[in-house]
Amino acid sequence: MSFVITIGRENGSGGRYISEELSKKLNIKLYDKELAKKVSEDNNINIDLLEEVDEKQKKSFWYTMAMASMAMTDSVNSLTELPTNEQFFLKTAKAIEELYETESCVIIGRCANSILKNKKNVLSIFVYSSDEEFKVQRKVRYAGLNEKEAVKIIRKMDKERASYYNYYTDGKWGAKEEYDLCIDTSKIGVDNAVELIIKLASLKGLI
Repeated sequence: MSFVITIGRENGSGGRYISEELSKKLNIKLYDKELAKKVSEDNNINIDLLEEVDEKQKKSFWYTMAMASMAMTDSVNSLTELPTNEQFFLKTAKAIEELYETESCVIIGRCANSILKNKKNVLSIFVYSSDEEFKVQRKVRYAGLNEKEAVKIIRKMDKERASYYNYYTDGKWGAKEEYDLCIDTSKIGVDNAVELIIKLASLKGLI
């Protein structure tokens, strides 16, 4: 039985590290930039152009149209009249659906939790920190930024992610009802968060 763990995260909260550890411990693939690469290879799309618009586009009908075409079949390919950016997003949504059908994996961001909403064998997690200083110090330590730069990047990235999610879905980024579990890493730590997610996956019968 295959399963998918989706990870939404605040910048600096340790979401990427947690995703990488889940991938290693569960011996499943992690898709983040890898998802963009898969979409580009499958559809002959320039990877640089895809990454340029990825998770930063503020206006698009891709998600509405993707959800209206739940099967994500060849009907997506007929939408050639859409602007290139919208086609990228439609194909990304299609790729997420295909991953769900074919393999166990961890997917970071990309509204994956909403795209796979109500599907079986999906565990949706949101990683955040109620203490901004926790996130700042992680950015200082692991990204080599000073505190001022870290605060600026964290706030900018979180604003973009919230804008992206709130526009493309009918939910709210970070809202508890959007996920199976929301984890405050400033309170339990990133390594404990990994073990907690694995435990929940086991309780749900995914592993």
